[in-house]
Amino acid sequence: HACCGVTFWIYLLIIVGLVLFAGLMSGLTLGLMSLGLVDLEVLIQSGTPQDKKHAAKILPVVKNQHLLLCTLLIGNSMAMEALPIFLDSLVTAWGAILISVTLILMFGEILPQAVCSRYGLAVGAAVAPIVRVLLFAFFPVAYPISK
Repeated sequence: HACCGVTFWIYLLIIVGLVLFAGLMSGLTLGLMSLGLVDLEVLIQSGTPQDKKHAAKILPVVKNQHLLLCTLLIGNSMAMEALPIFLDSLVTAWGAILISVTLILMFGEILPQAVCSRYGLAVGAAVAPIVRVLLFAFFPVAYPISK
């Protein structure tokens, strides 16, 4: 597609969205899965007011850890697999591979995991409603895998 046409900008927006979504899934995989159910219950009982609020929002989402893990991994995989398809429409095949690997490594893995390993409770609480939607959307695929 020619640079700067409507299709170019739509594809570019989709590419950015896919990278951000993959990053969110990757960060949440580390951030939410590192929070044990007992840890969350302890925070609800004896944490700071902010931690109590965050833990209370996260606990229902994290209760079924296998389903959560499958959901986050499916979402991450879908985004990472779709990214080169859209990039391939804008650049050469080699360019799509190089750009895809670089974007996913930096913004889909390293940066989100660094942030979520430090602020997993706050990030998890902030996006808990999104995670609930994903749990519902991916349930038909994620549930059988999680068993």
